[in-house]
Amino acid sequence: MFVPQVADGPPSSHDSPQLRPQMTRREIEAALASGSPPPVFTPSLRRSLRKDRQDPESDSDQQLLHPRQRKPAGVQSLPASTPEAEKHKGQLFFRPRTSILDYTELMYQGSDRIRGLVTCFWTVIGAYLVSLLLSHYESNGEFLASGLASLIFSRATDLVLSDLALVLSTAFVVPFVRVLWIGRWQPRWLDPRHPRSMLFQAAAEIGWLVVWYTWQGTRGWPWSQRCFFSLHTAVNWMKVHSYLSTNRRLACSLRTRDELKERQGSCKEEDETIQTQIRDLDAELCPYSARFPETQTLANYAMFQLCPALVYEIEYPRTSRIRWGYVAEKTAGTAGIFIVFYIVVAHLMIPHLERMHEVGLLLTTVHLMGPMATCWLLFFFITFDSIANGFAELTCFADRRFYDDWWNARGLDDFSRKWNRPVHMFLARHIYMPVRELWKGRRDAAGRGLFRRMQKSMPPSVAAMAATFFFSSILHEVTIVVACHRWNHGLFFFSQMMQIPLILFTERAAWFREQQALRNWSFWLAMVFFQPFLLCMYTYGAFVPKTSDVIDPSGM
Repeated sequence: MFVPQVADGPPSSHDSPQLRPQMTRREIEAALASGSPPPVFTPSLRRSLRKDRQDPESDSDQQLLHPRQRKPAGVQSLPASTPEAEKHKGQLFFRPRTSILDYTELMYQGSDRIRGLVTCFWTVIGAYLVSLLLSHYESNGEFLASGLASLIFSRATDLVLSDLALVLSTAFVVPFVRVLWIGRWQPRWLDPRHPRSMLFQAAAEIGWLVVWYTWQGTRGWPWSQRCFFSLHTAVNWMKVHSYLSTNRRLACSLRTRDELKERQGSCKEEDETIQTQIRDLDAELCPYSARFPETQTLANYAMFQLCPALVYEIEYPRTSRIRWGYVAEKTAGTAGIFIVFYIVVAHLMIPHLERMHEVGLLLTTVHLMGPMATCWLLFFFITFDSIANGFAELTCFADRRFYDDWWNARGLDDFSRKWNRPVHMFLARHIYMPVRELWKGRRDAAGRGLFRRMQKSMPPSVAAMAATFFFSSILHEVTIVVACHRWNHGLFFFSQMMQIPLILFTERAAWFREQQALRNWSFWLAMVFFQPFLLCMYTYGAFVPKTSDVIDPSGM
């Protein structure tokens, strides 16, 4: 990337006449490519460059923007919204962006700044895997351990059909919304604005979860299939909840708008206020080009189901076409990373887990720190860089910001916001913001008792953070319990909830808050040690009463 040099004095007579103070960044690079000397940083040039940096929607070179501001190639922005819709844009989380580490997207945009780094990384990984496989062949007479493969692919047809039925069953939300909340024959007693409507929605979601968790428990699958099915069930439940909650809110706005239209004209003094309220509600129901409730169709829900997003919106930013070469690269990347993942687990983790009863818990944790960190990084790349970007390309989903620079996290709260943005956005939309607004609204209400005093003393942001961590901890613990078929005394739940005092300590300790490098080091040390420690605790205490069952398809 070109960095202009700053001259100490005014331009000399030998400066090229093609370099003007009003030149944009693209024009400067074109002039330098032709052999012109570096430009002088005049005030007008500074203003021009600053404008290019601050306007990611302009025609300036998108490759020079921060990766989170770049648009995917062929992006098609949402239509211009009305002025009234600007009030609701703060509730929208989506705009055209690319992933920070999406090497394929950078190559499509003509940038090769990290090509050598990516090539070096995979060359080193490949060389290490070849050495590992040769060592395994010398010791066991085979290149690749096959025990884990037989476990993963056992009863694969049953798993695929069950997973397909799981995804198709989520389509019940479309007739649920149309019949009960926006249909022509919706029951009057089930007003979406009434609390009973929320209870009815919760009962439907819980019933759906119980059905599929019960189904998973009766299939007799090994632990690998149970883990996958439990995670996919949790993901689909989040999609169901977001779809129902967002449409219930929109149904409330639609019913309120219809009532205001009926009142319009009855009193001339109130007409202007009513018209303003109707315009605001229209902007919420139609923020861009699509309009609620016309969007409530099976096709619209199928697109949401395929999009790599857990928060439902009427309309998402779209790209103009599908780049099949990009899809092929992401598919190949998914297969390659899965092979590396399998080799690391089968050759570097399973042997240590089998000997854990002999060497002890602490020593096994130390042995697993490297392989576990490697699997964690591979899981990140296969999930957010390969699979999520691949489905985003297939659905023309333009917002590819599935993660932020979590490797620069300075604490657990920073990591939770940046590591998994789809889940973070779901928690922010459906847990954090509602709890914060509810706590803020009831903070000044009259009353007595411990809970009322706690409401007055605790800031709404802290209460919302605690509620979000509590919900996330419950969701993680339930998923693990269902996958393992055993309860390990809430170990994962308590490890999640212990993050709250650590976050509060980090925010209030001024001497530690300003030590950015120390905070990043402490974050990485905690992640590298405690992840294999939790794995060993669950493996030793719940997964394998007999360690040979780790790769036994009938075990666990």
